Amino acid sequence: MEMTFGVIFLILVILILFEMAMVFRAYIALLNASREGAFYASAHPSIKDSSEMQDCDSAGVGGSDYETYVWITCQEAVASGLNTSAIMIQKPEAPVVAAQEPITVTLQYELVNPTHGIILPWLGRMGLASSFPIAASTKTPIRLGAD
Repeated sequence: MEMTFGVIFLILVILILFEMAMVFRAYIALLNASREGAFYASAHPSIKDSSEMQDCDSAGVGGSDYETYVWITCQEAVASGLNTSAIMIQKPEAPVVAAQEPITVTLQYELVNPTHGIILPWLGRMGLASSFPIAASTKTPIRLGAD
């Protein structure tokens, strides 16, 4: 009887650790993608676009700096193994185009838990989330004349 309760507790601890590791991995990947986007945006501070948020599904290498910024950021996220349809990229925020002023790049990601279908009898999900909203933001000084 003690073994049964011990094994159930051990499986729950392993499940929670697995979910924490997934969230941490996705956060690190999202942070790397935001750093890559900030690196590009700091060299091209005059990025202009009318939309506040952009998803990776419509990203492509185009003629504008904004399309290239979104494409570079999405490629870093793809290389890290993130689901690009769940990533939203905000337009870079630059207060004034001046040397050494910080430009901010923010990404949002909705991590869907692969264990969201596991439901224990009488216990349910025990408060574990079925998805995790993750956001990463990077500030980088503007590098004028960095091309």
